[in-house]
Amino acid sequence: MGFPSPAADYVEERISLDAKFIRHPNATYFMRAGNTHYREGIIKGALLVIDCSLTVCDGSLLICCMDGEFRVKRYRSHPRPHLVNLENGKREEIPEDTGADTSRPIFGVITYIINDARSGEFDDCPVM
Repeated sequence: MGFPSPAADYVEERISLDAKFIRHPNATYFMRAGNTHYREGIIKGALLVIDCSLTVCDGSLLICCMDGEFRVKRYRSHPRPHLVNLENGKREEIPEDTGADTSRPIFGVITYIINDARSGEFDDCPVM
């Protein structure tokens, strides 16, 4: 019989990315970003974690299904609920829900953005 290690009090659990990034496994999806949106911290090819069970709140980044394509939009609630186009900053109406699960206008809320740090840098002036 020996003495317990003094370091045993400092042993940590292994890191689980599933536990960190996925709160609702049945409602979580992963997508790749098709475009770069520097202000939002999204570089083309970034892994987007989307939770379809979350309630949208002011400032949320969303995945919206528009014209048969998924697009990233920002939700704003004031002065009345609308979406902001990230490419030009213009307001857009929220598309009506048709009731079919396959054509919901708001697919889900982006909860995490995972960029490849080797592919680019975040800069105030992406042109340089």
